[in-house]
Amino acid sequence: DVWTELGRPGGIHQKQVDQMGIHSASDPRPRTTLCGDYFYNYFSRGLDILFDGQTHKIKKFVLHTNYPGHADFNSYMKCNFIIYCCNFGGSFHNDVNGSKNAITPSTKWEQVKEILGDCGRAAIQTHGSTSNPFGSTFVYGYPNVAFEVMKNGYIATVTLFQS
Repeated sequence: DVWTELGRPGGIHQKQVDQMGIHSASDPRPRTTLCGDYFYNYFSRGLDILFDGQTHKIKKFVLHTNYPGHADFNSYMKCNFIIYCCNFGGSFHNDVNGSKNAITPSTKWEQVKEILGDCGRAAIQTHGSTSNPFGSTFVYGYPNVAFEVMKNGYIATVTLFQS
């Protein structure tokens, strides 16, 4: 039970889903709907946990680095994560002896690519351009992990999931 291990979350909110599609000329605003999934927000731990709305099982962990220049700066404390990894056939394995393969909040994107290899083009994330003075970020995906990277090369978030 998450509450037993981490305590009561600082916030709970429903996940919103942006519906992609062509909007009518009379209503150019993007449409957003709620799905059954929900987040527990642990602001003081720099962590969000996404739960499936049907099964109530964890789907994703979002680890925040709290670097200046990100839309969520100062909303979360820094999550002091250490991800030890080597890439064997597209999956991550613990490598506690290989600290050179460790990814932390201070690891820059170029170092991540040296550890994990290139992953191709990024998806652009805008965070709602009217509310974010810092501009868009770039999301790069590997099997079971996604990195949100700011324009300065620092990691904003790491999302862990099981595909």
